[in-house]
Amino acid sequence: MTLKHDFTENPPWDLELVLVRHGTTLWNRERRYLGHSDLGLLPGAEQELEPLREQLQRYSFARIYCSDLIRCRQTLQIILPESELKPDNMSAWSAIMEPRLRELHFGEWDGKTYDMLKDEALYRAWIDEPQRVTPPGGEPWKDFVNRLGEFLDSLYEWPKMMEIQKTGLSDAPPSVLVVTHGGVIRQLACMLVPRHDFWSLNPKPGAAITIQLRLEQKLLEDLTTTRSTASHLDLVTGHKFTGWLVEQT
Repeated sequence: MTLKHDFTENPPWDLELVLVRHGTTLWNRERRYLGHSDLGLLPGAEQELEPLREQLQRYSFARIYCSDLIRCRQTLQIILPESELKPDNMSAWSAIMEPRLRELHFGEWDGKTYDMLKDEALYRAWIDEPQRVTPPGGEPWKDFVNRLGEFLDSLYEWPKMMEIQKTGLSDAPPSVLVVTHGGVIRQLACMLVPRHDFWSLNPKPGAAITIQLRLEQKLLEDLTTTRSTASHLDLVTGHKFTGWLVEQT
């Protein structure tokens, strides 16, 4: 059973994002670039992800988004197996497969290591300025940022778009689970958290962070009539970075 959230005249409209990086793949272990290539998790992923699975038991997620690549789908199946997505008196939660949450497409560099590429001038230029240099056959940085901006815009509209699962805690903000990739988590943090750059975070496979969002009344009214990635600059005020859910060593 789902209930629409009961909004008061001037609610805080808090939203908690739980951002999970997928578990370890062979190319992660071999330190190869892994973008849109569809590799699965290594054997033993269940043991690797068990601490995170246990940590997430305290959540009742309003929405679940997952990159459509198999390493993320396998991660989701482990950390929230089907039996745990069926609380009493509720229908099963359905994860939304979201292609916009894919990792950056590295083109011809996918599957390559730093040592394989370090002598290429274009690669060296990309390392220095990824916003201005595109890997051969890969994804321009602006396209990567724009698709993540579109995804965030859809979350900013959650008061009028989302049906919130009843949690039993009337004052608790709704939580949204996002199972995705390391580069995506880094870029989302850049767009949401003041004074964070792309390299401020280094989420390891199987790690998660939470970010709490607060949307002011005027900004919400603006978003009912327009969706623009430019609004992200206005929305950083009030966002609170809350740190790691699972300590990784």
